[in-house]
Amino acid sequence: MWLQYRKWKKVLGFPLVILGLFLMRGEPGDSQRWYLGIGIALALGIAYVIEEVVWIAQRRGRPCKECGQKVQMKPFSLSILCPHCGKALE
Repeated sequence: MWLQYRKWKKVLGFPLVILGLFLMRGEPGDSQRWYLGIGIALALGIAYVIEEVVWIAQRRGRPCKECGQKVQMKPFSLSILCPHCGKALE
């Protein structure tokens, strides 16, 4: 499930950020467009926090974007390559 979520996140994340910024551009703070842009930004932020909390609570590692195998990430470490397939990690 999470591997599919990560693929959709990559596809939809950037366009939603652009849409949110476009809606907030040049509008006064009390317009409906501005509130919609803020709503998109808040939804993306909340989704990110929920994703991080789920990964921390599971303690099973994150899937590699290429092979899908779980990779154990140590706190405050900078792992660059997947130990299973050798591809770069996000």
